[in-house]
Amino acid sequence: MGDEDKQFDATPRKLEQARKEGQVVKSKDFSTAISLLVLFTAINGLAPFIWQQITQLFVLLYEQIPNAHLDTVGLPYILTMTLIPTILIIGPILFLAWLMAILADFIQVGPLVATAPLMPKLDKLNPTKYFKNIMSVKTMFELVKNILKVLILGFIGWSVYSAHLADILRLASIDNNFAVMMEFGKLIVEFIFKACLAFLVISAADYGMTKWKFLKDQKMSFKEIKDEYKNTEGDPNVKAALRQRRMQMLQKGMMDAVPESDFVVRNPIHVACALKYDQKEMECPVLTAKGTEMIARKIIAIAEEHNIPVIDNPPVARALYRIVDVNQYIPPELYKAIAEILIFVYNLKKKPN
Repeated sequence: MGDEDKQFDATPRKLEQARKEGQVVKSKDFSTAISLLVLFTAINGLAPFIWQQITQLFVLLYEQIPNAHLDTVGLPYILTMTLIPTILIIGPILFLAWLMAILADFIQVGPLVATAPLMPKLDKLNPTKYFKNIMSVKTMFELVKNILKVLILGFIGWSVYSAHLADILRLASIDNNFAVMMEFGKLIVEFIFKACLAFLVISAADYGMTKWKFLKDQKMSFKEIKDEYKNTEGDPNVKAALRQRRMQMLQKGMMDAVPESDFVVRNPIHVACALKYDQKEMECPVLTAKGTEMIARKIIAIAEEHNIPVIDNPPVARALYRIVDVNQYIPPELYKAIAEILIFVYNLKKKPN
């Protein structure tokens, strides 16, 4: 079936199935930009601590160890003393980078564990599909995006260099290598920070493009929607949910009709039936609501709240509940019994309070 036949938006069920298979909207550029931005912000904030550890490591390597005999201190001691500062320098940075990569993906797709993308697919080896992907809109977008990244990096680099040109020229006359290194470190941090912010903007466009492509690929044909509807209707869980929904709608409609009824017949708490009769518009009374147990008690409570007469007549209540549907006229065999109740209700309404 060609893509031209798939003109309908994907149903929630298909999108949920795609999610289970690991097909979600996710921008790799967003994850990379967020990770780099937080990572270098953390490095900048931890710079004093990192510098302290580096200083201790250099002192150890160039002052303490050369002046000590290897036989005296032992090789394991040297490895331990050099490994600890190295872990303290690199460990927090690597952990933060790993944490931010996970968090960036979680922000985009939420909690998701899918093994389907890990399974090998033979259709990926199809040369026709490969060349089709090369000429696709997504590939052209990636090309334009990568060119834009290079141009932006060049522009940011030039802007940082131009803004600090006087400081850079002044460093040539400084004989302090540490000061020169610190100044260039500040320039690098500024460059990376601005580049990450620019990449965040690009990642927003990349996310929009990815979402458009994803929804386009998930479009469905009329036949697919029809088949899904058939499969869904056959699901016992879905059927149960639909029945429950219909019951809820029916109950709400009945409860809304009770205040407009003329009287309620009950037995005395297990069954309740509400009826309405308009002599000008109706041939005979109409059953507006009925129910047993909890629904019956609710009908009675609404009737009492609106001062609607509640009549105790178990035989009539049971008969109405058994043979009359909601919004249907009562059958002729109940005319006499209902007429007697109507007379009683009309006389009751005529009595002064």
